[in-house]
Amino acid sequence: MASKTVRQLREDVTARILTLTGWKESRVAPDNFGRDADSIAHKAFAVHPTSTDDLRAYRGRPAEGLLVETTLEVRYSWRLTPKGMSDSYDDALDAEQSITNCLMVYDTAWPQSYKVQLMTATRESNTIGEWVIGVLTFRIVHTLPLQ
Repeated sequence: MASKTVRQLREDVTARILTLTGWKESRVAPDNFGRDADSIAHKAFAVHPTSTDDLRAYRGRPAEGLLVETTLEVRYSWRLTPKGMSDSYDDALDAEQSITNCLMVYDTAWPQSYKVQLMTATRESNTIGEWVIGVLTFRIVHTLPLQ
């Protein structure tokens, strides 16, 4: 398993989601995404590594790197159309599934560095019913480099 920093993890997750058609990364700080109207747009997302925890059961210095678990949130927004809110909401659920599939698929580049597990998926529409704001929370086990 190759060592990757938390920054590299965030960049790798962002790059994978950008392979999906029409998605764009939000320019606001990830923890501010969805808090106001200026931070959301249709098919926008933010990748937020919320915490990283040491998985070692001993105190010795690891040879390759530090085995850690990073909790990572993918926050996304989806516009609901006024004349088809139910259908738009279903489309948002399909989009959420496509993000999940994108991050959990096993291919030649992804699983060597990261072990990904979906922990929770939450979603809610804003007060005026114009947007769905969703949060996918993943547990990602990886190795942090020590040098």
